Amino acid sequence: MTSHRLTVSLESRSYSIYIGSGLTKVGANPIALPQLRGKKGVVITNTTIAPLYLERVQEWLAAAGYESSPIIIPDGEEYKNHEILQRLYREIFESGLQRNGFVCALGGGVVGDLAGYAAATYMRGIDLIQLPTTILAQVDSAIGGKNGVNLEFGKNLVGTTYQPRVVISDIDFIATLPERESFCGFGEVVKYALLAGDDFISFLEMNHPEIMKQDPRSLASMTLSCSRIKADYVVRDEYDLLGVRAVLNLGHTIGHALEKMYAYQQLAHGEAVAIGLVCALLLSVTMNLLTESGFQRALQLLKLYGLPMLVPADANVDELIDLMRRDKKAGRNLSMILLRGLGDPYLEENIDAGLLRETLEKCKQPVH
Repeated sequence: MTSHRLTVSLESRSYSIYIGSGLTKVGANPIALPQLRGKKGVVITNTTIAPLYLERVQEWLAAAGYESSPIIIPDGEEYKNHEILQRLYREIFESGLQRNGFVCALGGGVVGDLAGYAAATYMRGIDLIQLPTTILAQVDSAIGGKNGVNLEFGKNLVGTTYQPRVVISDIDFIATLPERESFCGFGEVVKYALLAGDDFISFLEMNHPEIMKQDPRSLASMTLSCSRIKADYVVRDEYDLLGVRAVLNLGHTIGHALEKMYAYQQLAHGEAVAIGLVCALLLSVTMNLLTESGFQRALQLLKLYGLPMLVPADANVDELIDLMRRDKKAGRNLSMILLRGLGDPYLEENIDAGLLRETLEKCKQPVH
């Protein structure tokens, strides 16, 4: 299949995103890696991905003239912390990397965040390559330069904005994802559809059978659409200072609170985001912003891709609201991204706590 390329245009920090099958295979679909500052680096990955793709990626790097050492960390959101970060610094140092070294992030969102933060801060910044291996990372977290670690009282409260030199979304990596991991990624995909509106929603509706069968062309087209949307917001508001990039947080304020409430164990990120989307949709309808027909179409899309839609029955709503107030994307006021229509997101900065509480309670029951 033909690979796709798009550019994130950020002046001296501009970089390419490549999307296609076989992009990290020696001799297949060669792509032009950017000129890195040095020839020696590390590949940071986790215990799940290492047996599947580490050797392939190291051979691919070697064929391009780069030497790499592996660093393997545990798999799971609970490991996105300072303890693992300190271990990364130590192993990067022990590998002999200097300021002209590079970090290659081979994994999903957790690996990408940790590796990105390490690259941004080790010796005040070394080159970073993002090789996302999950749908969620390919359509969202590997793009835009945001990275970070979790603190005991909140998610991603420490981090940087540090752009990679290149993002390579090899569709081959998706083939070995467990079913739950695939569905999690669709939470972010549906988020982008709700931000973009009718054309992308229609694409996901019409191409659902091929996407679920992991047809490489359909997956590549889906990933390209999401990447274009993300890149557009990043270019317009790289450091999230103008409020433009904030709309990418649709579903995330409630989603992050749910993840934290269950200690990153019960709900995966994409699942929590999907539930957060439903809550944001219902609140948008309740506030007479979103039509009933738009609401129903969005719900059907979430159902079509097998995403969870209910706030867990045992969730304490008051605790959830308190966690939302502490989310770095919300501010101390109760603020959320809502929809005035499909494809028309905006930041509501002063949500009534009583109305939010009522909405969250409703979202514990099947939404009709």
